[in-house]
Amino acid sequence: MSSLEKALKIMKTLAEPPFEYSLTELSEKLSLAKSGLYKILVELRKESFVVQNPLTKKYHLGPICLRLGRVYNKYIGYEEIAGPILEHLLQAINETVYLAIWEGDRPVVICKRTRPGALYEFNDFIGQSLPINGGSTGRLLTAYQDPQTIEKLLSETELEKRTPYTITDKEELLKDYEAIRSKGYCIEDETFSLGVMGISVPVFGKDGKVAACLAMNAPKTEENMKKIPLWIQLLKDAASDFSYKLQFRH
Repeated sequence: MSSLEKALKIMKTLAEPPFEYSLTELSEKLSLAKSGLYKILVELRKESFVVQNPLTKKYHLGPICLRLGRVYNKYIGYEEIAGPILEHLLQAINETVYLAIWEGDRPVVICKRTRPGALYEFNDFIGQSLPINGGSTGRLLTAYQDPQTIEKLLSETELEKRTPYTITDKEELLKDYEAIRSKGYCIEDETFSLGVMGISVPVFGKDGKVAACLAMNAPKTEENMKKIPLWIQLLKDAASDFSYKLQFRH
């Protein structure tokens, strides 16, 4: 493995929870020698790709990553379209709403809108990848990938059981994906976090393929569960608006 490949693996690891790792933790997670890792981390720190916490001595992503993320978001142009749509959804649903896309081999959140006191108000999960077997967003975006991609993901991904309701059986997960495509939306019922419900709907691009996903999350209460049909329709209407506006994006 080249130094560049090792550096990229370090960056990807630091972009995943808990977002801060010691040299030993990185060494164990990546199965790489500490001496080589340390040399790469020194170079990444010089260029501000990585920062070392002076108190814990652990490493986390540096400020240059924020700049790169903003450039990327501007390049794909989704923030400009999604911003007003998410604001409208927030007003209508009054719960945390967000947009996610399929990036490479994983679902990633790229923008979010919330209100004071809402679920995930202080959880800035922008840029965070989501599990393919838990939560509505990761499951929906995975469900709309081509069969070869899905099979590859299921054969290479360790399916974490985040709650008692998270699907970890691959055959059962394939059936779940089929049901999501059939319905045209995905409902989250405590498969990602206990006490949390959510809904995701696909956003289709010019080519007819799923380009993104609009979603919401809220505490699982009897009152909120009764709102599911209304919230599905609100999300679908917003997704149709998003899809229409994507047709005119260069």
